[in-house]
Amino acid sequence: MFNRKWSIALLILLGGFLYTLVQFILSMNRLQHQVDILLPGQAQPVPSRRIVLISQELDNPYWRSIEQGAREAAGKYGMDLEYTGPLRINSEEQLSLLEQAIASRPAAILVQGTGGADSRDRIDRAAALGIPVVTVDADEPGSRRLFYVGSNNLAAGEEMGRRVAEAAGGKGTVGVLLGTARADSQRLRLEGLRSIIANYPEMKIADVRTSDISRLQASEQTRSLLAAYPDLKAVVGFSALDGLGALDAVRQLKTQRLLFAFDDLDETKEAVRSGGIQLTLVQQPLEMGSTAIALLHDYFQGKSVPDVSYTSIRLLDGSGSAQPAGEDAP
Repeated sequence: MFNRKWSIALLILLGGFLYTLVQFILSMNRLQHQVDILLPGQAQPVPSRRIVLISQELDNPYWRSIEQGAREAAGKYGMDLEYTGPLRINSEEQLSLLEQAIASRPAAILVQGTGGADSRDRIDRAAALGIPVVTVDADEPGSRRLFYVGSNNLAAGEEMGRRVAEAAGGKGTVGVLLGTARADSQRLRLEGLRSIIANYPEMKIADVRTSDISRLQASEQTRSLLAAYPDLKAVVGFSALDGLGALDAVRQLKTQRLLFAFDDLDETKEAVRSGGIQLTLVQQPLEMGSTAIALLHDYFQGKSVPDVSYTSIRLLDGSGSAQPAGEDAP
């Protein structure tokens, strides 16, 4: 009888202890909740902003450099960068990836303008959903993109025109290769070249061909140009593989022409050093990526951002030293 009473007493004491413990825990939770309300910045970490960068081609060295610049800047500003792109250059797949990015509702999207109505429509849709879109490398005029970061392509075309005219002695016909006629960057480079060549009465642009951003197609188009215009004095390539494609063609035909290129692929730099290509204008993709993210950070902080931010272009010629590409280029 005595043991039974003692057991009941112990159970009552244990129950009281457990009740007190539960009340203590609930009180601590209520106190923590009040602290969270009063000091939200200290109670919970602010989630990092997710930025999606859509490249023209996933493992293209140029786009990997843009990614590197963007990723380094994203780390500095506490952002998460997601990098994606088509395995091979494909504008339709690029648009599909843009569609997927919009559906995932990131904090912002970085994408190349492709020069079509479908691209503008998707950018406008993202903006309507409150997702800022930044165009890099090539702009998308007429869209609701937040701002553009990349080369001053009109100035680059003008600089190319001056260099071609100088090398040709102000005389002769010129053939032009474009990666794609749709891209705003290519159109502006051609416009700049035309504006300079027009100042030389004894020079003219014989024809403009499209390489579809293919070295093989650039070679075939150069062969076609030389067949149609045997006296062609120079060939200008405005996308990264055009100069090398033109070089392949003149070597196969065992002829010589003045060749001008864009960007700094290793083979292009070697061709410039050896004299096969006169010069190349080199963009700064690392700078594009870092500048785009830095400006996004300013935007998120409520600061005003410029509509256009031009990155630098440098000229690489046979001297082996890169130099600013003329007074009109940034």
